[in-house]
Amino acid sequence: MSEVVLCDVSRAGHELGRRTVHDLPARASIRAILEQMIRTEVATYNADPGPVYVGFVQPEDAMRYSDGHRMRRPRTLDADRFVQAAVEAVGAGLLRFRIDDAAETDDLDQVVDVDAVGRIVAVLERPVVARDAAPG
Repeated sequence: MSEVVLCDVSRAGHELGRRTVHDLPARASIRAILEQMIRTEVATYNADPGPVYVGFVQPEDAMRYSDGHRMRRPRTLDADRFVQAAVEAVGAGLLRFRIDDAAETDDLDQVVDVDAVGRIVAVLERPVVARDAAPG
């Protein structure tokens, strides 16, 4: 299996986070890479929930700090909501990707030769926030 480094940067180019996405096929869509990264981050957190979530998508009640997203209350997070928030951010033009030094794209279905890519940069117009479910 292959791996790729995914960095998230602000619109001004400041690096906000960096992670390695493991266990990818040699060719994968940006959507598949993003989803695998988010699901892994949420699963890691859910294995031992604490006050700080380290991940690409920010929980609704969290504030971003240098060590991650500090939450008001630890709880189990919903990976599906986090993936949905990222996909919606792309659709709203708030998140784009740059593969190595290529032009930015918002095409989640673009296939990447993972073994040939040095890194993928996720350019954020603003933080991607996963909303909690509305009270039922």
